[in-house]
Amino acid sequence: MKAEAEFKEAVATIKRTGFTDAGIEFAWLPPALKKDPVATGKMVKAAGLTVSAVAIDTSPSMAKIVRDLNSTVGWLCLFERDIDEAIEKTKKLTTVTGKAGVNVSLHPHVKSNLLTTEDLDKVIRACQPNPVSVTVDPAHFTALDINIPSFIARYKSKISLVHMKDLRVKKPQQEVEYSEDFVDLGDGVADLRGTVKALKVANYGGAVMVEVDYPKEATLQASVKKNYDVLMSLLR
Repeated sequence: MKAEAEFKEAVATIKRTGFTDAGIEFAWLPPALKKDPVATGKMVKAAGLTVSAVAIDTSPSMAKIVRDLNSTVGWLCLFERDIDEAIEKTKKLTTVTGKAGVNVSLHPHVKSNLLTTEDLDKVIRACQPNPVSVTVDPAHFTALDINIPSFIARYKSKISLVHMKDLRVKKPQQEVEYSEDFVDLGDGVADLRGTVKALKVANYGGAVMVEVDYPKEATLQASVKKNYDVLMSLLR
């Protein structure tokens, strides 16, 4: 987004559609709003929404930004040189976020440092005793060959966020193209119903956030409505 007006319309659309929360990709905010996250958080609140989580990087400054946006969860995708560098940066980050009351939610993600549960466990262990949690994303998990119900059962006490999106086709994770292969809910092969069922079995009570990287409908508003309707159907 380039202008504050775009952001206001975006949160208004989210609210009108029926959602109760918004996830904020801080890096994609208009420049003026990046400079004033407190004001940005107030805009979300004025629209009648809360901020369920914020996309963060490993910069220690993200702890204050998450709190300024009136949230306590920051989801983290790691794209460092290797897993060891990712661990060191995450350890330093969680030292700061822990003191600020922000929970870092680790996101297994294609083409990242977190491709397996073994990678995830290494980071979780390294960050102790600072709080870390995990994000469930059925599209990424399908691409990574992660068994979704097994993952949810294994990490049920650590799940702090769910990203709901779909994967167009199953292919090697190195070949996944964000602009083509992540699609609207119901337009792909990810087991969305199985994901919701496993979350219910695990008594998950956090946010379920629709995350569509590249909407395929004619307008953003149409995509938001389509995904909302599919999500409501899944949850019922």
